[in-house]
Amino acid sequence: MRKTTFIILITMIFNSVNGQNLSGTWLMIKDGATYGKPMFIEFENDQISHYEISEKSENGNLEKKLVYSEKFSETKNEFVNENRIRLYRMGKTHTVISETESKTQDTEFATDYERIEPTKTDLTETEIEESEFNAEWNNEKIRFVFNKDLSSITIQEINKRMKREGRKLILENLNGTYFGAVYDNGTRETLIPIREISAEKITLYGFPKKPYEITAN
Repeated sequence: MRKTTFIILITMIFNSVNGQNLSGTWLMIKDGATYGKPMFIEFENDQISHYEISEKSENGNLEKKLVYSEKFSETKNEFVNENRIRLYRMGKTHTVISETESKTQDTEFATDYERIEPTKTDLTETEIEESEFNAEWNNEKIRFVFNKDLSSITIQEINKRMKREGRKLILENLNGTYFGAVYDNGTRETLIPIREISAEKITLYGFPKKPYEITAN
């Protein structure tokens, strides 16, 4: 009994650092300088597990696949808020000065992760896919509509000539959390988590800069 209690206590300590709860699944937040596939992390027993997701969802459902793990205690990190953590890693930047000259230097990179939660909604998946909202984030207009080409008419014509798929928003789901998945030419680029959606409004979160959450009617 004492051994079991001790193990539970250790798990609670590692899943709560400096009073912060680390439970759940966290989405890697991509900004304009972030490339690569969307990824998630989870914390357990001083381990950060990094997951990628299947390239194509099965009926809209996503599956996680473990890629690698690292020790949380060995990372530099900070809590932006109770549902957002920032991890720092060292890397290198390569700067081209001229055709014959360049330089490489060590650089500290920061990556944010947002804790996801099940989407609050009374709508069916079909009703969600049929909904349409016009959102705005930092003066950027976001047309939130599923399964339609979001590219301009000019780009659509170019894509058609090049036999290239346009930019679309696809509804996908991970353990009860709905996402607007942004696909370009059939490749998933970004996941926008949906906190709440009804027939009248939608709340989106996980943006790279403040405001981290917006609501559109």
